[in-house]
Amino acid sequence: MFKKSLTIMGLCLLYSLNTFAAPISLTVTESQSVGNFPLGIGSIVNLKSEDNKISGPAVFLGSAIRPDGTATYQMYLNKKSNNVYYIESSNFSNTNPKLQNVLDPYEQAGGTCTGYAMYDFLQQTNLAGFQGSGVLSQTLSSEEGRTNLLVDSINQYYLTMQHKYSISGILNGYGKKFGFTCKSFKTDSYDNAKTKILTQLKMGLPVIVSFNLGPKMVQAPFKIEMYDQKNSEVDSRLWIPRKIGERNSGGHSIVAAGSFELNNKTYLVMIDSDWSEPRIWDMDSFLNQKTAIDEVQFISCK
Repeated sequence: MFKKSLTIMGLCLLYSLNTFAAPISLTVTESQSVGNFPLGIGSIVNLKSEDNKISGPAVFLGSAIRPDGTATYQMYLNKKSNNVYYIESSNFSNTNPKLQNVLDPYEQAGGTCTGYAMYDFLQQTNLAGFQGSGVLSQTLSSEEGRTNLLVDSINQYYLTMQHKYSISGILNGYGKKFGFTCKSFKTDSYDNAKTKILTQLKMGLPVIVSFNLGPKMVQAPFKIEMYDQKNSEVDSRLWIPRKIGERNSGGHSIVAAGSFELNNKTYLVMIDSDWSEPRIWDMDSFLNQKTAIDEVQFISCK
């Protein structure tokens, strides 16, 4: 009986050891300063781990933060495999407060994407270190404040007549309390849109992108994997703005949180409430001269 107990204990100990990943260390090869963050999205790092799958040079894509402020995972594009790995923050042997934060969002309930997009935008603005009047960070510091703000965003966009369907009108209303002003722009030039988006993102501040959908989803440019989780693969489909000549299949609103360059192409880190994790966009393919770009609305605040 005693020997049997030891055996069971040994098996349990072995199982416990196997369920915890070995610590991952991070060294910075080429830092990209973004807004208030010395180590911003697009920085080149080297990950060192016993797991060769994630070891080696990688592009840092953000440190995911839940609405309550909990750090959940860090996002990296492995330069050898071109796979994106979302790695739980607890796996890292060293914490780095300099990492740029990206909202780890709630998945939306029903067809309320624009209400969620405005809420996600405000959360991301706060994560960027925006001070303003100080009321935004205070509001988002409690569950009650966060819940009320999300419900109010949905209510104002879909139900309140004064600003119904007006993203910039609603955000400027919030801006009177939180201490910012917002601008909405449209353009028929991809180059103009790209310049304005990247200028805002370089300051660390997000941009809402609201657009009409095409009839079909597209595949993301990179495979995404939730590292060290049982169901690791993430749905790689995305809704993007419709191309010229495609049928208009409804609307969608999301939030651009950051950008990076790889092989002479520009990519965006997007907060899309269709999913419970950020997604990666191929900006040059999803927003270009073949896109019905004059329909796309971009909203930024500062």
